[in-house]
Amino acid sequence: MMLTILCCYVFSRFYRGGFGRDLAIRSSMAPVGLVMMLLFPATGLSQVAFDVNAMAPARDASQYGLLSRLPNSRFVEVQLESSALFQPGSTARVTETMIRVMSRHDDVLVADFSPRTELQTDVFGPMQISLEEDRMREMGIQGVAGYPMIGNASGFAYQADTGHQTVHFAKKPAMETLTAAGTLARQRGVYFKMHQSSQTTLEGTRPFRVVFEVPESWRADLLDVTIDAVGFESASSRKTSVLTSQPFVVAIFQDRDDAAARIAADYIKQQSNLAIYAKSYARMIEQRSYPTPFHKLGAKLDIYEPEIPQGWFDALVYRSGTGYHLSKLSPLPVDVRVAIMNYIDHKQRLEALSGSKDLLVDSRSNTAARPRTPSEVSDLARR
Repeated sequence: MMLTILCCYVFSRFYRGGFGRDLAIRSSMAPVGLVMMLLFPATGLSQVAFDVNAMAPARDASQYGLLSRLPNSRFVEVQLESSALFQPGSTARVTETMIRVMSRHDDVLVADFSPRTELQTDVFGPMQISLEEDRMREMGIQGVAGYPMIGNASGFAYQADTGHQTVHFAKKPAMETLTAAGTLARQRGVYFKMHQSSQTTLEGTRPFRVVFEVPESWRADLLDVTIDAVGFESASSRKTSVLTSQPFVVAIFQDRDDAAARIAADYIKQQSNLAIYAKSYARMIEQRSYPTPFHKLGAKLDIYEPEIPQGWFDALVYRSGTGYHLSKLSPLPVDVRVAIMNYIDHKQRLEALSGSKDLLVDSRSNTAARPRTPSEVSDLARR
C-alpha cells in the first residue's frame, strides 16, 4: 500500500510540474529509471583539498590595549595556516579561494588581522609614456606689378619653419586585487580572499594572523573555519561558482597554559574518533535512517522523516552545544553513541574555558574528562 501511494505521489508531482514530463518524453525512461535518478543523483568530484591546523596557541597581544571595546577584556593573537592542494586539471579553473574565521561568542571580537587587502600589477616600475609632435609652417608671397608703356615686374618670397617636440611622463599601471580581507558579523569573524594571478599561486600553505579581544577569564575556545574554492564551472564555461567548500573546527588555547592545552588536545582526539566511527558505520547509519529505497524517496519528497536526523554529525561538530537531545540519536550504533558522548564531554569542557557568559557549563575544573562506557550511554539516552 505504501509503495502504491509513493509511486502515485511521485508521478503526479512529476507530470504536474512539467519538467518530469519533458524528461520522460525526451529520454523514454522507464518508471524505475526515474526512481533511481531521484534516489541517487549525480555528484561532482571535489576539485580542491583544503586543510588547516587543528590547534593553535593564543599569545598575549597587550599592545592592542588602546583598542579595547569590551569591559574586562584583553587581547590574544592566533596564527592559522591553511593549505590547498589542487586536483590535476583544476588549476586553470580555480580563480580564488576564501577563508572565513568565526568566533562562536558575542564577547569575542576581531581586533586586527593580516594579511590586509593587497593590490598588485604585472608591470615592473612606473610606465613611461612618450608623446611626440611635429610642427611645420610654410609661407609664400607672390606679387605682380605693371607700369603703362614700360612693362611688368613680378616677385616671389617663400619661408618654411619646422619643429619636433617629445614629452615624457610616468603613469601608474592598473592594479588588480591580490588579497582582500575584512571583518564579518559585527567583527565576530574575519575573511581572507586570495585571487589567482600570474605572479602568485593559490596552492600550498599560507599563514593568517588574527587578534581577538576576549574576556579576561578566557583560556581556550573553538573557531569555525570555512574554506571555499571559487572557479569556472567547466573548462569551456566562463561562469564562476563555488567548486569546493570545507568546514573545520580549530581549538585555540592560551599560550603557556598546560591544562588548557591538554583539554584542547583531548577535544581534537575525540573529534577525530567520532569522525572515524561515523565513517566506519556510515552504511549501517544510512540503512537505519532509510530502511528501504522508498523511505529515502519519501524523505526527498518531505513525506518521511528519517529515524536519524540528517546532518547530525555537522550539528555536533560545527555548532556550539550538543545540537540534539540524545534520545534523537538513540538509533545510532552503540559505538557511535559512545563516541558522541565522549566528544560532547570534551567539547563542553573546552567551551567552558572561553569565559563566555552565554555558556552555563562549569569551567572551574581542569582535569581530563573520563570516557563514557556503553552502559552509561544507554542510561543517558533513556532519560
